[in-house]
Amino acid sequence: MRKIRQHVNPLGEHFMRVRARPVERPTRLAAGCRVEVELGCADAEFSFQLAAARPDWLIAGLEIREPCLARNRVRAQELGLDNLVFGYSNLNVDLDRVFPPRTVDRFHLLFPDPWFKERHHKRRVIEPGLVETIAGQLRDGGELHVASDVFEVALEIMEVVEASPRLRNLIEPWSFWRGNPFEAASRREQTTLARGQRVWRMRYGLVTSSQAPER
Repeated sequence: MRKIRQHVNPLGEHFMRVRARPVERPTRLAAGCRVEVELGCADAEFSFQLAAARPDWLIAGLEIREPCLARNRVRAQELGLDNLVFGYSNLNVDLDRVFPPRTVDRFHLLFPDPWFKERHHKRRVIEPGLVETIAGQLRDGGELHVASDVFEVALEIMEVVEASPRLRNLIEPWSFWRGNPFEAASRREQTTLARGQRVWRMRYGLVTSSQAPER
């Protein structure tokens, strides 16, 4: 991922420039409407389809690449999807600035981390800190949905998420979800299925205080 720029103030102290800002909610949507967020959305095909199918939901796409965000905003305006918004986020650094705690119903992380060489593993998105942030932003009944077309990557993601006491596998521990239960599919998923390959899908629900195991 791109490094955050460091600046020096007049006193000579270094500080990090954080560019992420809270997502603006369209005024026509109900204050308590469902909120679904695609993390690292790229061309956001999944979000466009979901926003068209669910005009009463707030759909947000987060991305670190500004050109993607600019193109997506233009496309959303051309399609009249006023429930679809896009925002900048370096996920491992500033996701907690984009949404307040306990305000998101579902996060979608679709086909992340195409880094196969060991020296590139440090670039991967899913790590314990991000999982903790995601769990803190989910409402009761909230969910993390992850999909990958690389089994080894999917297993590494599963290992990190399964270690979190705040999220539970919606099937059973260390289990993948069969089929696509959503009203949208990313371009990568469409291509993967067209090749006859499998999508490795995981769904995790937020553990509430009443569900937490006793110590």
